[in-house]
Amino acid sequence: MNLNNLFTTLDSQIPIAALEVLAPEEATIIQWLSTQADEKLKCPTFFWNLGVSSLEQCQIAADGGLVFKSVPEYKRPPQADPLLYIFEYINNFTSNGVFILSDVHPFIGKNSPQLSWEILTRVKNLYHRLKPTEKRIIFLGQNIQLHESLVRLIPFAEVPLPTVEQIQEHLDAYLQYLGESAQEQQVKFTVALTTSEKESLARAALGLTLEEISDFLRLTVKERLNRNGITIDATVTPLAVQYKTRLLSQMGIELGKPATIPFGGLDLLREWLNRRRRLFTQEARLLHLPQPKGVLLAGVPGTGKTLLAKNIANILNLPLLQLDIASLLGSLVGESEGNVKRALKTAEAIAPCVLWVDEIEKALSGSGDTSGVSQRILGSILTFMSECTAGVFVVATCNDISALPPELKRKGRFDENFFVDLPSEPERAQILSIHLHRFGIAIEDEYLEAVAANTAQFSGAELETLAAEAALLAFDEGRPQQVTLGDLEACRQTITPLAVQDAAAVERMRDWAKTARAASSAFAQAPTKSLKTARYRNLN
Repeated sequence: MNLNNLFTTLDSQIPIAALEVLAPEEATIIQWLSTQADEKLKCPTFFWNLGVSSLEQCQIAADGGLVFKSVPEYKRPPQADPLLYIFEYINNFTSNGVFILSDVHPFIGKNSPQLSWEILTRVKNLYHRLKPTEKRIIFLGQNIQLHESLVRLIPFAEVPLPTVEQIQEHLDAYLQYLGESAQEQQVKFTVALTTSEKESLARAALGLTLEEISDFLRLTVKERLNRNGITIDATVTPLAVQYKTRLLSQMGIELGKPATIPFGGLDLLREWLNRRRRLFTQEARLLHLPQPKGVLLAGVPGTGKTLLAKNIANILNLPLLQLDIASLLGSLVGESEGNVKRALKTAEAIAPCVLWVDEIEKALSGSGDTSGVSQRILGSILTFMSECTAGVFVVATCNDISALPPELKRKGRFDENFFVDLPSEPERAQILSIHLHRFGIAIEDEYLEAVAANTAQFSGAELETLAAEAALLAFDEGRPQQVTLGDLEACRQTITPLAVQDAAAVERMRDWAKTARAASSAFAQAPTKSLKTARYRNLN
């Protein structure tokens, strides 16, 4: 059921519906439901949950705000069960009305430890008895998962996060409201935002609810109040990003920082990404070209998959979101799946974007999970990837492909499965050059080639360590940024690559790589060069 069809559904003798809404938007949605019920059904709206002592009628005040007025006729006996009594009260109610029952779903929820069969049967009975009447019920809450016996009876809708256009409209209205309030208090209020700056602010707020945006604006106004008044200008936009970052981090979503270090090699993956970067543009959407779904990056630990995920966002020119599935796992039944779905919906609202899931096998392997949570989370992610058309590009990194569920790594689930192998000799030279350059160290090609030739089993992370150790050695000996070939060779001998320590794991990854796509071209291995033939001299 679509949210816009909610009252059409209720008006067609379907007496009960469920509406999922994020907690910050509950008051806004109750206000909208009250207005719609009055306009379309010509009936009053009532609100009830376990936290209120009485049934309350929802009324719209003269200023457009929401007012809750206690219903004096509602008198629950002290010994009566609150839920059973409200159902009985609605059943015996002699007039018409829409009853919003908030946070009832745990008692009628799928696999919920609070499930009550008595309440469940009361709801089913009430569904059939209210059909011929003008009384309607809306179950309101977050993470609603109805019991199997109610799924085909009670239609479900979800309040989506606002679009850029809706946020812009809200910004205009709320800034005007704040300006009028400031004028009443004789405070100068200035909005110095151009059209493009206002759009940038709206895009920065994507992923927040309208109520959260209102909270941010009020907070900003309070912080900016001074003797000269209040000014809302372009400097508010980065503050909105900071505010959103804090809220999203509580949901297991981190706004990733752009990569500051480029990645070396992996030419085939780089070429594949460059061919798809324009598919996220408005031009491509107007041509109805398919949106890329994402890539699975599997490979030996230390080959730079994390750095690569950050660089993918740069290549595609999209914001980066990191999904921390471990932080979304909850103790209550259904809580983990609900958190993951909410996080995915947030990513969809921010789209187009890159959604990075690091070490996905740890969250979805299902090892030791007897409750089926991992399988249900996997189902949520797979459904999202197959149905999302907003432009969320999922980048999943994996160190142990054998731990992944088969349905995730099969061909067609991602646009492509890439195997990130240990770097080839030319790639090692490129990676080493990048990291030495970070320390202000320049090195001639012949020395890079010599070092690369003698680091055959080194990963990108180990090459980074080699560059850092050589720079520290030179600094410790009073030669800052004066690294010698001897420094590099001495540090190389202290590093035992993971590919040597756990050669069996590397071979298992390479066996799987036969079914995946290589991230870099196959380089012919040149004969190993001896470091003894190189001249030991200052490389700077």
